[in-house]
Amino acid sequence: MKTTLDEMLTFVTIADVGSLTRAAEKLHQPTSVMSRLLRRLEEKLDTTLIRRTTRSLELTEEGQIFLEHARGILASVEVAEEQTVSYRRQPAGRLRINAATPFMQHVIAPLIPEFHRAYPDIELVEHQ
Repeated sequence: MKTTLDEMLTFVTIADVGSLTRAAEKLHQPTSVMSRLLRRLEEKLDTTLIRRTTRSLELTEEGQIFLEHARGILASVEVAEEQTVSYRRQPAGRLRINAATPFMQHVIAPLIPEFHRAYPDIELVEHQ
């Protein structure tokens, strides 16, 4: 892969806000970094993605195509990160319970429905 996620994010942000300066502010980077990342991306792709003048930025046809794909890729990365983080936050797996039968019936069993609502990804297994 030629393109980095930083370059894609920079390009998408520039395209969305319509300005290198505003993109730099949004991403908390110097404008020179934004310009350098965009230039490097265009060199890697051997095309012009954004026509720049002193007053405006305009996506080229290649820029519009790349923008659509870059947005999808960045969205997929964001979903993957969110799912990974939430997986670690939400308890999951198998929980074995080892208790005497009367304790299991009178104390543990009444708590199971609420436990399942709170932790649907935990499978309760009675230890035999």
